[in-house]
Amino acid sequence: MAIIRGVKLSDKAALYDVCVATGDSGNDATGHHPDHEMLGDVYVGPYLELAMDTSFALVDEKGIGVGYGLSAIDTLTFEKLCETNWWPAIQSKYQNFEKNKSSSFLIAEIFNPSKSPTAVLADYPAHGHIDLLPKYQGQGFGRAMMASMEQRLKELGSKGFHLRVSALNTRGLKFYDVLGYSVLNKTESEIIVGKRLN
Repeated sequence: MAIIRGVKLSDKAALYDVCVATGDSGNDATGHHPDHEMLGDVYVGPYLELAMDTSFALVDEKGIGVGYGLSAIDTLTFEKLCETNWWPAIQSKYQNFEKNKSSSFLIAEIFNPSKSPTAVLADYPAHGHIDLLPKYQGQGFGRAMMASMEQRLKELGSKGFHLRVSALNTRGLKFYDVLGYSVLNKTESEIIVGKRLN
């Protein structure tokens, strides 16, 4: 039986694999990018290093990560921490891929990380994201993972939580709608949903 617990640095490899397995708007992105760790370095690694106290792993009966809910209580602070403590090493790691067209959106994130809109942060300062391997979807684990993040953020005093979702991830958007998340911002490629926590 899978359980939810706080993330550990030792979860890195397994959670990176989860990120790849769900990295194409919820579908498998294996082989889509020139380096297997690229997606994880953008979407998982920073939280393992800089936001462990508000991040969770879903682990199977062997203790192997099969899903995650990663969040940061203050987005602006987290982005600044990443600028100094995460992106420089990652940019160095991928400097030879900077002009690789097949991973252009990831390369853009690495060398010019996108930020959550300031207007969203006023009422929804915390942010996060969630991914589960397909085998563990549709069993209540996603709902429980969201509840774990929401509760932890609320305990720490956060007044609102937002998530940035690919506009192509219709299944994920339906999931957030059921959980009471409202659309806060919408572009052609991304939809931001949020929920008040107080």
